[in-house]
Amino acid sequence: MKGVKTALGRGPLDSPEFLARYSAALGDDRQKSRRVKENSVAAVCNAFKAGTTYKTKSDAYRGTLDRHMAAISDAYGDAPIAGVKPHHIRADLNRLKPHAANDRLKTWRLLCTFANEANLSPINATDGVKRGALPKSDGHTPWSADDIAAFRAQWGIGTIQRLAMELLYWTGSRTIDAVRLSPSMVGSDGVLSFTQAKTGGKAYVPWTCTLPAWASSFEHDREHLFACLRSGCFTYLETNAGKVRSRDGLSNLISAATREGLSAHGLRKSRLTAIAEAGGSASAIMSWGGHKSLSEAEAYVSTANRKAVLIGREQMQKSANT
Repeated sequence: MKGVKTALGRGPLDSPEFLARYSAALGDDRQKSRRVKENSVAAVCNAFKAGTTYKTKSDAYRGTLDRHMAAISDAYGDAPIAGVKPHHIRADLNRLKPHAANDRLKTWRLLCTFANEANLSPINATDGVKRGALPKSDGHTPWSADDIAAFRAQWGIGTIQRLAMELLYWTGSRTIDAVRLSPSMVGSDGVLSFTQAKTGGKAYVPWTCTLPAWASSFEHDREHLFACLRSGCFTYLETNAGKVRSRDGLSNLISAATREGLSAHGLRKSRLTAIAEAGGSASAIMSWGGHKSLSEAEAYVSTANRKAVLIGREQMQKSANT
């Protein structure tokens, strides 16, 4: 409350204890209604968020950390950090799906390392806790040509669902980046370029420029997108109130508008697969998709090449464009 002073106590200004008290005094939204116990799991979460390591992370990764720290604080916030043991962390991870469990473990590692180095815990409770095995698929099914056609038939030009799908499909962007895409990112060369929030990699998407020869069959997709674009907007997917749409809002919009099993991220996989099947190189996939490592891009090319051996590249392209 404005005008009310909160005693922060004594101690070095950069100590975990002082940082925890300072963060609590600032009134973190998730902690306003509860008193944070000193040297508790919640106190360590607050202190970590006020420290340097947290601030060096990207906005996207801080969002992931925030979600997991909030869940950890809600479930175990009052527990003393010194009492957290490896079996407690394993029990927490066992409640989650594989990808979420590994993200949670990364969060626990940061918190436990912070607590151990600050002498708040005699051990690093994540030592010996191993990442769980992940399914071979990342869980996002690529959209087929039939899926794209069905979506276009259901959602006409002028609907936000159609615009969102076309933008995600053409750019191959992740939702966290798609909501930020704007006309200002299109250069005089006719290429839309942006830095990805997740990896920091640069993506270059043909916008008004001439498509490379191998991508000539993509022209009809670009025409669909341009028919949907709205004029006078700051970001392409902004809300009716002119605000930037949230990444979760975009994901939910697509999931609710299509058949079960398809997702916004599946559109990214479809675009990158289409590039490979059209004869685009791994470098082309890296440029369009913004990959920082060649290995992931090469995987798309390798899969396309194996498929082409069986049915021929021409037939493969016809199937993709049907």
